[in-house]
Amino acid sequence: METIKINLATYEYQDKRVSYPVMLVVAAMVLIISSLSIRAGLNGQTRIKELERSAVEHEQSLLKRQQIKQAPKLKDNEIESIKNEVNFINGIINQHVYPYDRLLDPLEACVPQGVILSSFGMSKDFNRVILDGRADSMNNITLFLNNLNNSTIYKNSTLMNLSISPEGKTPEEPASNAGITFEIDSAITKDQIWK
Repeated sequence: METIKINLATYEYQDKRVSYPVMLVVAAMVLIISSLSIRAGLNGQTRIKELERSAVEHEQSLLKRQQIKQAPKLKDNEIESIKNEVNFINGIINQHVYPYDRLLDPLEACVPQGVILSSFGMSKDFNRVILDGRADSMNNITLFLNNLNNSTIYKNSTLMNLSISPEGKTPEEPASNAGITFEIDSAITKDQIWK
């Protein structure tokens, strides 16, 4: 390591009396300039926000004016067509989200021994159900109707159609088609289904 050579006779010393005030003046100027630039930045930000807000309001008013001017007048048959399409789509949605399990479980509890259901259909507004089936006797159909009317889901059940099939004429013909064929229409209690 080499030694540092300083000639104290020729070394110039700074006058500290002058340097401290100069540093204080420079620090004060830096503080003043910084505060002015911060204040200008904040004022600029508020002005920018005001301009953005007014631009958005202006764009929205222009869009509203354009929509009012460009909105076509629909004819009655076009409105009716749109309503029919909406009703059709709502019907499809209702078919997929309808709680059929809440209908079928009570229906299963209402069907007595000797009654076989062959079809289950619903009205378009999902307020009524149509049941087709076969029964061994009229007593079973009456019991089935009473069970439906006493259930919490099915009300006002009525026998819509009734026909009697003859038994097989020969021993070779099966008697599976023999019996009483019926059609029952029943109202559905919607508040019990959707709870």
